[in-house]
Amino acid sequence: MSSPTISVIIPVYNGERFLAEAIQSVLDQTLPPDEIIVVDDGSTDGTAKVVANLAATTAIPMPMRYVYQHNQGPAAARNHGVQLAQGAYIGFLDADDVWDRDKLSVQLRLLTEHKTARLVWGYIQEFKMENQQKMMLGPPHPGPHVGSVLMQRTVFEQVGSYDESMWHGEDLDWFLRSRELRIPALTHRESVLWYRHHPNNMWLGKQDTFAHDLITFVRRRLEQRQ
Repeated sequence: MSSPTISVIIPVYNGERFLAEAIQSVLDQTLPPDEIIVVDDGSTDGTAKVVANLAATTAIPMPMRYVYQHNQGPAAARNHGVQLAQGAYIGFLDADDVWDRDKLSVQLRLLTEHKTARLVWGYIQEFKMENQQKMMLGPPHPGPHVGSVLMQRTVFEQVGSYDESMWHGEDLDWFLRSRELRIPALTHRESVLWYRHHPNNMWLGKQDTFAHDLITFVRRRLEQRQ
C-alpha cells in the first residue's frame, strides 16, 4: 500500500521578505510533503524570483510549483492551490509564518491513529524577530488558524471552498462551517505553527476590522440556518 500524499499550499502577496523562510520550513519537515504549491496573488515584488531560486537550489527532490493569478485575496489563492493539488492530505502555510519541523509527521500520525478524525489542529506560537532571534510572545495556544491544520482532501470538498468575498477571517468562517457539518476533528497541544508578528500582518492592530468581519460571518451563518 502506497503512503498518503501531502500537498502544501502557500498563498503569497508581495511576500518576498519572509517567503524563503516559510518554504524552507516545509522543506525541512521530518516528514516532507509530496508537493509545494505557491500561489502568487498578484505580487509586484520579487516573490517569483524567491521561489525560482529555492526550486533551483534545494537538494530535496520535491515538486515545487509556482502559479500566478491577478490579485483576488487569500481565500481565492488558497482555493486555486487546492484545485491544483494532487495530495490526499492538504496543509496550508501563510508566506510570513513557519512550521515546526515535526508538524506534518505529528499530524499525519494522529490522523492515521484516530481513524474517525478527518482533520487535526495543532497549537500556535506567536513570535517576533529580535537581533535575528525568535522571541516568543506568550504561551502556545490553540487555533483555529489555517496554518495549524492538516486535513483530508475530502474534508475540503465536503465543507466547500474558502469564501472569496472575505479578505479577512475566511479560515475562521471555514472552521465554523466544518463544525456545523460535524466534521470529526482533533486538537493536539504540540506547537506546529510559528505565527510571525510584523508591521504588515493582516490581523495585528486591526481589531476593528476583525470585529466587523466576525459579526459579518456569524450573521451569515445564522441566516443560512433559517
